[in-house]
Amino acid sequence: MSSNQQSVASPGQQARLETILEAAAETLGDITPAVMALYYQRYPAARQSFVEHGCGYTARLEAGMVDSALYCLMTWFERPLEIDVTLADTVPHHAVLNIPIDYFVGLQEAVVDVIAGTLEPGDSSSRALLEELRAALVSRIRFYAAQGERAPA
Repeated sequence: MSSNQQSVASPGQQARLETILEAAAETLGDITPAVMALYYQRYPAARQSFVEHGCGYTARLEAGMVDSALYCLMTWFERPLEIDVTLADTVPHHAVLNIPIDYFVGLQEAVVDVIAGTLEPGDSSSRALLEELRAALVSRIRFYAAQGERAPA
């Protein structure tokens, strides 16, 4: 693991995350519509980017991107290096497509926020866990974006 790699969580944290995700799935079913609604509310111009890059399959692209962001969230504690490698590849790919880093970060945050929206109001420990995940993933996304900005032309 690199020196800037986040530490993995305890088994209790992973179990708590799984409980949170199961409850969100029971409440929402497919989270894609809720995530994309929140995302487009925050980033209205991103809709056009999805249309252009979706090549007629916008809904499929949206679902794929939500699935990827959810996978990063679900897997970070168990296999952070895998997620780090994934982000090291996908962040520069999005930069090549001229997708602003804030759009990339915004989708990850929308996934976290939609899931957090299913929590009981007083469930501060679950909120803290999701915030920890948000911070770790956003940090890694921004790290790889900065690496790309420094890459030789």
